Amino acid sequence: MAIPGMSAAWKPEPGVFVGLSLFLPLLCVVIFLVLDPFAQLISVAMPDGFSLQSFRDYFDNVARLRALIVTFRDSAAVAVLAVIMGFVLAWTLLVSKSNLLKALIWIGVALPLLMGTVVKNYALLLILARRGLLNNLLVDIGLIDVPLKLLYTESAVIVGILYTMLPYAVIPIFTSLMALDFDMVRAAESMGASRFTAIRTVVIPFILPGVVASAMLIFVISIGFYIVPVVLGGATSPFIATLIQNDMVQFFDMKSAAVAALVLILLSMVAVVLTIATVGVDQVNKSTGAGT
Repeated sequence: MAIPGMSAAWKPEPGVFVGLSLFLPLLCVVIFLVLDPFAQLISVAMPDGFSLQSFRDYFDNVARLRALIVTFRDSAAVAVLAVIMGFVLAWTLLVSKSNLLKALIWIGVALPLLMGTVVKNYALLLILARRGLLNNLLVDIGLIDVPLKLLYTESAVIVGILYTMLPYAVIPIFTSLMALDFDMVRAAESMGASRFTAIRTVVIPFILPGVVASAMLIFVISIGFYIVPVVLGGATSPFIATLIQNDMVQFFDMKSAAVAALVLILLSMVAVVLTIATVGVDQVNKSTGAGT
């Protein structure tokens, strides 16, 4: 029924024009901030038209190939360690009866998110240095006689990235555990299963999709790290991001920088697609916070 004074009846469904108007800002963002830069990156990487020769030339350089291997090896190690430590911390948060322990864990998880990048890296620099806090402690208690080489190694890079990325494992895994029905764990234990067996056969299969999605998120973010490999790894742990910066700033080789950037983007996309195919898009959304 038309309302008096109005020329047409009101409809609850928006028209096509309204829908297009709402969609237009998103379309502009995708075109100008995603598609256009990606197209320009391809044009710089392949100036003579579509050809894989640029990629062959790039990886003929042993140093660049090693940087790619180190980047993906260290990022994969960070992802695995993060989900293992994240599960332990999330499980402790869920089952512990000590409020003090829970508070300490939450503070430890929140600190990397609250600290600046420079502060975090120089704090680790002071801890891992040859005369740093960790080496001095080990010498003082008699475990070692000579300070260990902890700084400027791949292990230092993994520790630095892991410290930053650990919250991205703890929070999604804790959320997954919150949805677990603990009656299933008690039922498994009542039938003779040990606590470890109950966790392995009931808990882990339940949260595994979320764990895989969190590992993918951590891996994809880790391969783009720049400051941590420079400060804690030095020349021993070159990351692709470091080579991109060197190609652009020191050598003015925009073609090599564009090829390296394309490699990072494409391999990240492969990781995301494989994860979605394995656990589904819903789990990926939950791990990134888009599904909450």
